[in-house]
Amino acid sequence: MPSYFLDGVPLTHPAGCWRAKVGTQRRPVPGARAVKVTVPGRHGDLPVVGLDLESTMFGIKVAVYGVTPSGEDGGYEQMEHNLEALGALFGVRHRLMTLKYVAGSIVRVADVTITSAVEPDINVGAAIARFTVPVEVPGVLWRDELPSTWSGSANAADQAVTTLAGSTGPITDALLRLTGPAVNPAVTDVATGLTVFRPGGLLAGERLLIDCGQMRAAKVTTDTWDLDAGSDVTGEVDATGPGSAWRWLHLTPAVAVGDPWSRPVLVASSATSTDTSSKLEIRARRAFL
Repeated sequence: MPSYFLDGVPLTHPAGCWRAKVGTQRRPVPGARAVKVTVPGRHGDLPVVGLDLESTMFGIKVAVYGVTPSGEDGGYEQMEHNLEALGALFGVRHRLMTLKYVAGSIVRVADVTITSAVEPDINVGAAIARFTVPVEVPGVLWRDELPSTWSGSANAADQAVTTLAGSTGPITDALLRLTGPAVNPAVTDVATGLTVFRPGGLLAGERLLIDCGQMRAAKVTTDTWDLDAGSDVTGEVDATGPGSAWRWLHLTPAVAVGDPWSRPVLVASSATSTDTSSKLEIRARRAFL
């Protein structure tokens, strides 16, 4: 059975203090933020692609029992203590909470918040409380728990980023690392045509780090992924393609023709004056709708 963990706390408690019920919803598929453009002399609306996604919300049904953390019967009083413990868990407001979904080998995480009121339905005689927690996912996308690193060529077309295969949503915060020698390095997301590049050259041993999520870049001379360890070159990096005015590279899975189970992420990279030590690396977590 699938299970949820909020900030590391299982929502099906191992001692039976509470459990997420069977009626808990699966995360919904997000909708697009609608944009309608009409012009005189044309029927309907102009087609608009590349729309951003709306935040999602779903409910987790929880039953709370009068069981102590050690598994003993504590009656109604213990049920109240368990409700207070869950209230503290759900009541965090100064930061986003981490919700983990686990179903066998499938693990997905998302930053969530709980802002709606929760009103328990209490059975006093049985010392049981039931309620539904409305969970909001402001960032829409669910992610792998840990990032992975892929290594490819600094000068090749249509490279499959194997570590990101299977994603269903765009990966907006990838960290790119280009190792020199390389002149005028550029990386393109094949699905969308978005390209990020830096005019100029990298010497052998130099690395260009590009943080697509924070839209920052740095040049470093050591084997590191830390942008703060080098010199800032954010102002030297540019982007082209759809939406490039307000974002850098979004790595987007492309469904293979007739095969929705095949969802590769393809990138193309280009540079001149490269040699065998030149390469492109991508560190990121997969994203899921």
